[in-house]
Amino acid sequence: MTPRHPLILTLKLDKASQSLLTDLRTKHFPKNRNYLAAHVTLFHAIPAHHYPELDAHLQSRADKTSGFEVFIGEPKKMSNKGVMVTVRDRPHGKIEKIHDDIQQFLQSRVKEEKDKLTDQDSRRMSKAHVTVMNKAQEDEVEECLKQVEKTFEDMKQPGDRFGQQKGTTLGLEM
Repeated sequence: MTPRHPLILTLKLDKASQSLLTDLRTKHFPKNRNYLAAHVTLFHAIPAHHYPELDAHLQSRADKTSGFEVFIGEPKKMSNKGVMVTVRDRPHGKIEKIHDDIQQFLQSRVKEEKDKLTDQDSRRMSKAHVTVMNKAQEDEVEECLKQVEKTFEDMKQPGDRFGQQKGTTLGLEM
């Protein structure tokens, strides 16, 4: 059955990483707009009618793609309205490669206006991240950033430049 609403495609993370990030998001994201667990968004609004062919494409990719390591940390401000936590991959470039493959697949199926990706999803993927807070007041953003930085600073091991959560990807979720 094809969904009615645009599809969000995210990177699925191991349980410990997912739990840490969802706890941070639950604590800091504005309660009236927080209806999702923490997530690494690859695509924000894929037209729903692409679901059957995209699902088949992802299934064929899953057989050839194994999980890989990610390092979660380095909290940063998103303009003056939010806070994100960076997700770095090893081998480097793996997340962008997955994004590029899916983006090319979807763009090759554009036959009319309703098939097109949004401007945001049409762009090359920038840094993979998890949004912990968004569309908040500047003072809230500053306080959130301090608290999230402390969370990761407390994870810092001797010899590390910064604290981080080491995790693994488990696949993709729509």
